[in-house]
Amino acid sequence: MEKLHEKFVKYGANARHWLRQCALLLPEIARQEIWRAKGFSNIYEYAAKLAGMSKAQVDTALWVVRAVEDKPELKKVVEEKGINCVKPIVAIATKETASFWAEKATEMNQHDLETYVREYKTDFLRAEKTETIEMSLDPKIADQLRKMKGALDWNTFMKELLDNQQKPEPAQTKQVPTRIKKHVIAKTNGICSYPGCHKPAEELHHANRQALDPTHNPTHIHALCKSHHHLAHHSLIANEQRQPCEWRLLAQPDKTQPKYRIDRLVQKYRSP
Repeated sequence: MEKLHEKFVKYGANARHWLRQCALLLPEIARQEIWRAKGFSNIYEYAAKLAGMSKAQVDTALWVVRAVEDKPELKKVVEEKGINCVKPIVAIATKETASFWAEKATEMNQHDLETYVREYKTDFLRAEKTETIEMSLDPKIADQLRKMKGALDWNTFMKELLDNQQKPEPAQTKQVPTRIKKHVIAKTNGICSYPGCHKPAEELHHANRQALDPTHNPTHIHALCKSHHHLAHHSLIANEQRQPCEWRLLAQPDKTQPKYRIDRLVQKYRSP
């Protein structure tokens, strides 16, 4: 049984390698119309019969390989890791940013890269804005809120109000105490804390890094979806010491921060 499995894994790896090589050749084959010279009706028939490639695979290969032809850094990633590894970034990468995106494609898996690209498109272009919320309150509650607010502006008051209603606890274990866990999840009603994300929260994130701050401090523990938790441990979120509404995406990690060393260890030992 093990021998059969090992053979299958070996052949599968070889198949992926050769399919990748075929994909890299397609744009030039299409350009020279080699498929026509060999008696095929189109490039799709040529690729399907000779390499078992679907129409979608052919279209993706033609699009991606042509897009990286003038970007050697990304072309190298395609050659080493395959087309899908750069597919999320070819639409936004330029000659000037090719090195930047090649680094991201090399360091991240495809799912994390897709998340980063999505946040990059919005975060670096997003203008600061406010949102008006209207609500009907009991006059007594409204009066109490005004008294609590005092001289603070409403934004500052609401941030402080939402900030922390639980006290930190020493981290006896890595597990977040149930009381704090429930409080953290309830703050966003079970939704990822990252601004603009509406995915269910799957993991709890210690923004101060538990290895550096051995407490379970609900102010600095946030419920995140798996993708944004991965971005956090790529050290790509700024303002983590503040509440998530003030978080911003980073183009590059700040390698001078102590958390960067911790995050590199997390990346090293995290399961694929």
